[in-house]
Amino acid sequence: MTNATGSTRARRGAARWPWWDWWIDRKTRWARDPVKQLDEDTFRTLAVGTGLPPIYQKSTFPFRSARDGASRFLGMSKHGERPYARIYTRLGNPTTEYLERLLFQLEGHHVIEKALAADEREPTLGCLITASGMGAISAIVLSVVSAGDAVLAGNVYGCTDSLLRGLGKLGVHAIFGDMADLDAVDATLDAHPEIVAVLLESPENPTLRVADVEAISHRCERRGVLLVVDNTFCSPWLQQPFRLGADVVIHSLTKFVNGHSTSVGGAILGPFRFMKTDLFPWYKDLGATPSPFDSWLDAMTVQGLAIRQRAQSESAAAIARFLREHRHVAGVHYPGLDDFPQADIVKRQMRDGGSIVAFEVRGGIPAGEALMNYFARKDTPMELAVSLGAAISYIEHPASMTHAVVPPEARLARGITPGLIRLSVGLEGTPTLIEHLDRGLDVAHR
Repeated sequence: MTNATGSTRARRGAARWPWWDWWIDRKTRWARDPVKQLDEDTFRTLAVGTGLPPIYQKSTFPFRSARDGASRFLGMSKHGERPYARIYTRLGNPTTEYLERLLFQLEGHHVIEKALAADEREPTLGCLITASGMGAISAIVLSVVSAGDAVLAGNVYGCTDSLLRGLGKLGVHAIFGDMADLDAVDATLDAHPEIVAVLLESPENPTLRVADVEAISHRCERRGVLLVVDNTFCSPWLQQPFRLGADVVIHSLTKFVNGHSTSVGGAILGPFRFMKTDLFPWYKDLGATPSPFDSWLDAMTVQGLAIRQRAQSESAAAIARFLREHRHVAGVHYPGLDDFPQADIVKRQMRDGGSIVAFEVRGGIPAGEALMNYFARKDTPMELAVSLGAAISYIEHPASMTHAVVPPEARLARGITPGLIRLSVGLEGTPTLIEHLDRGLDVAHR
């Protein structure tokens, strides 16, 4: 591709979104960063914060005056509040605003520092908390697409897959591709100029294949395409996609950020001008707003995120090594293994291998079902459940559970085989989990 052609294609972004050139300038100067991770001490300090706020369990906020009310409906809020604050909790709530500022710092602390050094007064990044991870994904997708557009997605969560396919009735079509194959990404973007956004998970759910976020970000940028990274499997602790060139970062806070399966929530972080002008109207009109109590719970639990996830990752690495040698296991997928096919990318963009392990049991569906039933018992650790990132370990069968809505041929093409098991490693302790995995696998093969 010539520079002239690349420049022409990049103009598509500017023609589509008035904020595009503004964002590319700030992304280039401040968001991309040679240091891929926030150092641990700073992360832990920011996560603990300055004390939890009260729970503002209110739907409605009084105005100081008629002018104050009118100003707030124009997005002009005062005293450090975010735009449209203190009107109605569907538009914003003080407890939720605290969590928004906290996640904003964890994902974009380096951007804040650079902007302050340059005496930049306009915010570069914004953050909105949603009622669920799917609320975040729905809001971001609907805010960027129009009839005739397309979204390129990788191997994504089953409900994300279902949402993208369902948009076909609105004239928006989904294209699915292998995000680990950069040549294929190039070819697809060239063949489909109608693509306005790339949505990827890295590591992918549930196969744990990793995408080179930095390389894909350059491919998107020169074509004027928005790169949306679902960072749920990593959380801000393991991976910070803005440093890699992402345009938008989303989370299901239900998973690692909450870490205790006590609430459901999501988050969207992205260019401030886009968040204010394009995304916020969809956010408020879709009504994907969290309760103040859920925001308070997440603000509390994120305080221990680094400690929890470090321990979970260490346990997962030991369990992956154990399973790799087990007589009843045909294969193990874990980004922290030295022989993981994309280990070089993992070391470049993740803090460690994370706490999700996927493995293939010998014996297919009958053996997998027997293993699931073993962990459904009340006298074993773990739970047979479809969430992840919690203090308790969860085990599930993607083909019949989280990815059952994905067409069978697409599941197989993505490596979601009948024998694939996904394990989210918790905090029960490595020896206990290994002991029961060994017992469960033996039971499954009797």
